[in-house]
Amino acid sequence: MHPLLEKDHQQLIDLIDALDKCVLKGNSINQATKYLDAFVTLAEDEFKNEERIMEAYKYPEIIDHKKEHVRLLEQLHTLQSQLSKGQTPFGKDYMQLLRNWLETHLLDTDNRLEEFLYQINADSDKKNR
Repeated sequence: MHPLLEKDHQQLIDLIDALDKCVLKGNSINQATKYLDAFVTLAEDEFKNEERIMEAYKYPEIIDHKKEHVRLLEQLHTLQSQLSKGQTPFGKDYMQLLRNWLETHLLDTDNRLEEFLYQINADSDKKNR
Protein backbone atom coordinates (compact mmCIF):
# COMPACT_ATOMS: atom_id res chain seq x y z
CA MET A 1 0.00 0.00 0.00
CA HIS A 2 1.10 3.53 -0.55
CA PRO A 3 2.95 4.59 2.65
CA LEU A 4 0.80 7.71 3.16
CA LEU A 5 -2.41 5.68 2.94
CA GLU A 6 -1.07 3.03 5.29
CA LYS A 7 -0.30 5.70 7.89
CA ASP A 8 -3.75 7.27 7.45
CA HIS A 9 -5.45 3.89 7.79
CA GLN A 10 -3.65 3.19 11.05
CA GLN A 11 -4.62 6.62 12.38
CA LEU A 12 -8.28 5.98 11.47
CA ILE A 13 -8.15 2.66 13.32
CA ASP A 14 -6.53 4.32 16.35
CA LEU A 15 -9.23 7.02 16.43
CA ILE A 16 -12.02 4.45 16.17
CA ASP A 17 -10.43 2.52 19.06
CA ALA A 18 -10.17 5.69 21.16
CA LEU A 19 -13.76 6.65 20.37
CA ASP A 20 -14.96 3.15 21.18
CA LYS A 21 -13.20 3.23 24.58
CA CYS A 22 -14.66 6.67 25.23
CA VAL A 23 -18.20 5.42 24.53
CA LEU A 24 -17.75 2.20 26.53
CA LYS A 25 -16.44 4.12 29.54
CA GLY A 26 -19.38 6.51 29.35
CA ASN A 27 -17.20 9.59 28.93
CA SER A 28 -18.83 12.90 28.15
CA ILE A 29 -20.50 13.56 24.83
CA ASN A 30 -18.01 16.40 24.36
CA GLN A 31 -15.11 13.93 24.51
CA ALA A 32 -16.85 11.57 22.07
CA THR A 33 -17.55 14.50 19.75
CA LYS A 34 -13.87 15.47 19.77
CA TYR A 35 -12.86 11.97 18.70
CA LEU A 36 -15.59 11.86 16.06
CA ASP A 37 -14.55 15.26 14.70
CA ALA A 38 -10.92 14.10 14.50
CA PHE A 39 -12.05 10.91 12.74
CA VAL A 40 -14.10 12.87 10.19
CA THR A 41 -11.26 15.30 9.47
CA LEU A 42 -8.79 12.46 9.02
CA ALA A 43 -11.24 10.50 6.84
CA GLU A 44 -11.75 13.54 4.60
CA ASP A 45 -7.99 13.98 4.21
CA GLU A 46 -7.37 10.28 3.69
CA PHE A 47 -10.08 10.06 1.04
CA LYS A 48 -8.56 13.00 -0.85
CA ASN A 49 -5.14 11.35 -0.73
CA GLU A 50 -6.58 8.04 -1.92
CA GLU A 51 -8.46 9.71 -4.73
CA ARG A 52 -5.33 11.54 -5.91
CA ILE A 53 -3.47 8.26 -6.06
CA MET A 54 -6.35 6.53 -7.86
CA GLU A 55 -6.47 9.33 -10.43
CA ALA A 56 -2.70 9.30 -10.93
CA TYR A 57 -2.69 5.55 -11.61
CA LYS A 58 -5.97 5.53 -13.58
CA TYR A 59 -7.59 3.11 -11.13
CA PRO A 60 -10.49 1.40 -12.97
CA GLU A 61 -12.79 1.27 -9.91
CA ILE A 62 -12.34 4.94 -9.02
CA ILE A 63 -15.98 5.94 -9.54
CA ASP A 64 -17.38 3.30 -7.17
CA HIS A 65 -14.60 3.92 -4.67
CA LYS A 66 -15.33 7.66 -4.63
CA LYS A 67 -19.06 6.95 -4.21
CA GLU A 68 -18.26 4.89 -1.13
CA HIS A 69 -16.26 7.80 0.28
CA VAL A 70 -19.18 10.18 -0.35
CA ARG A 71 -21.65 7.81 1.37
CA LEU A 72 -19.53 7.51 4.50
CA LEU A 73 -18.86 11.23 4.72
CA GLU A 74 -22.59 11.95 4.39
CA GLN A 75 -23.28 9.54 7.28
CA LEU A 76 -20.51 11.06 9.37
CA HIS A 77 -21.61 14.64 8.73
CA THR A 78 -25.21 13.73 9.59
CA LEU A 79 -24.05 12.14 12.83
CA GLN A 80 -21.90 15.18 13.65
CA SER A 81 -24.83 17.51 13.02
CA GLN A 82 -27.22 15.45 15.12
CA LEU A 83 -24.73 15.20 17.97
CA SER A 84 -24.05 18.92 17.94
CA LYS A 85 -27.80 19.56 18.25
CA GLY A 86 -28.16 16.95 21.00
CA GLN A 87 -30.58 14.96 18.81
CA THR A 88 -28.82 11.61 18.76
CA PRO A 89 -27.49 9.57 21.62
CA PHE A 90 -24.05 8.35 20.67
CA GLY A 91 -23.44 4.78 21.69
CA LYS A 92 -22.60 1.23 20.76
CA ASP A 93 -24.87 1.19 17.69
CA TYR A 94 -22.97 4.05 16.09
CA MET A 95 -19.65 2.54 17.06
CA GLN A 96 -20.64 -0.73 15.41
CA LEU A 97 -21.64 1.17 12.25
CA LEU A 98 -18.32 3.03 12.12
CA ARG A 99 -16.23 -0.03 12.91
CA ASN A 100 -18.06 -2.20 10.37
CA TRP A 101 -17.70 0.43 7.69
CA LEU A 102 -14.02 0.93 8.38
CA GLU A 103 -13.29 -2.79 8.38
CA THR A 104 -15.26 -3.35 5.18
CA HIS A 105 -13.65 -0.38 3.47
CA LEU A 106 -10.11 -1.31 4.49
CA LEU A 107 -10.41 -5.06 3.94
CA ASP A 108 -12.38 -4.94 0.72
CA THR A 109 -12.40 -1.66 -1.18
CA ASP A 110 -8.95 -0.42 -0.18
CA ASN A 111 -7.51 -3.93 -0.46
CA ARG A 112 -8.54 -4.02 -4.14
CA LEU A 113 -6.82 -0.66 -4.62
CA GLU A 114 -3.71 -2.01 -2.90
CA GLU A 115 -3.69 -5.07 -5.17
CA PHE A 116 -4.03 -2.81 -8.22
CA LEU A 117 -1.12 -0.62 -7.10
CA TYR A 118 0.98 -3.68 -6.34
CA GLN A 119 0.31 -5.02 -9.84
CA ILE A 120 1.21 -1.67 -11.42
CA ASN A 121 4.53 -1.71 -9.54
CA ALA A 122 5.19 -5.36 -10.44
CA ASP A 123 4.50 -4.64 -14.13
CA SER A 124 6.78 -1.61 -13.97
CA ASP A 125 9.57 -3.68 -12.41
CA LYS A 126 9.26 -6.29 -15.19
CA LYS A 127 9.57 -3.60 -17.87
CA ASN A 128 12.68 -2.14 -16.24
CA ARG A 129 14.57 -5.45 -16.25
